[in-house]
Amino acid sequence: MPSKPRAASRRRFLSHSALLTAFAASPRGALGALQGGGRRRVILDVDLGIDDAVALLLAHYSPAIDLLGITTVFGNTSLEKGTRNTLYMKEKFGIAANVYRGAAAPLYDPPNPIPTFVHGEDGLGDAEQSIAPSIKAAGLGAPEFIARTILENPGEITVISVGPFTNLMLARLLEPGIVSKVRDVVVMGGAAGLAGELGNATTVAEANAINDPHATSALFRYEWPVTMVGLDVTYTSDASMDEAYLRGLAKEAGEAGAFIERINRFYAGFYQRARGVRTTFQHDSIAVAYAIAPELFKTRRGKVSVITEGVARGQTIFCPVGHHTFNDPGWADLPTQTVCSKLDGPGFRELYRRTLIEGARRKL
Repeated sequence: MPSKPRAASRRRFLSHSALLTAFAASPRGALGALQGGGRRRVILDVDLGIDDAVALLLAHYSPAIDLLGITTVFGNTSLEKGTRNTLYMKEKFGIAANVYRGAAAPLYDPPNPIPTFVHGEDGLGDAEQSIAPSIKAAGLGAPEFIARTILENPGEITVISVGPFTNLMLARLLEPGIVSKVRDVVVMGGAAGLAGELGNATTVAEANAINDPHATSALFRYEWPVTMVGLDVTYTSDASMDEAYLRGLAKEAGEAGAFIERINRFYAGFYQRARGVRTTFQHDSIAVAYAIAPELFKTRRGKVSVITEGVARGQTIFCPVGHHTFNDPGWADLPTQTVCSKLDGPGFRELYRRTLIEGARRKL
């Protein structure tokens, strides 16, 4: 369970998030009745680095997703650069959804160093000549947008969070009622150890989980339907996008494919150094793919507890149904959630390739 934050930390958390002023000042009903046409109505929460960019294009081009808004958070890069990158992609690829600026720091802890060795200095693999969008983020903050959209469209909204879960937990702080009114929450983060993977930021912690361990811990304590798409499936070897696959996208999917190939050159270099393979693991796109084609996945049910302090900070511990009675202190009150355990890797790669090629053609 999270330790009690110091008063100064709580004040900093509220200051960073700019929670209450914008929410109180904005008129109720401003979002209106959003029309989805039978598609899954999605808010995509990103810390827009390389794999987030790949995931955003999947969500944008998928006919199965009605992308209602894109919220930004710190993580792979700073909030400033991540928001800029998201606006750049919105303008470049004609993405209709508005961009909402979110949290710049974790709930209580100091932010971790930005992993420029993974995503480059600009967050997009240092591949673009200029990232200077002429458009700006919407005036409403990300937590307010998330909370408002869920409350005004009960049972209809899927939140896909592929960065630290700070925005989502700030939204719950603003409006606790979203827990019972969200359709579902899909998160890229954590690791259950089902495929031998425990962490990629530390020995036992996945990056999104450790970037705000208190938010991660809180996420799994509430009775909303959460699906954890963790390293157990995102490191599936035959789901990775190697250089040949990326060159194919560049050839077949227009500027979207060329953009993906360019930014992933840096990412492939990181994986060559880190794991000894010249390929790219598209963690965030796999989370989006779960919302589009859950049949590509196998899942298990159980409880997830998250360590917030010490050498195991950020570790997600999974206890599957049937393993224990859950009467232990700290486990008994946790809700049962869904954890992805296996992925059809070739099926994911084909879903992505087909979606991008067909979507790029429709946009011509």
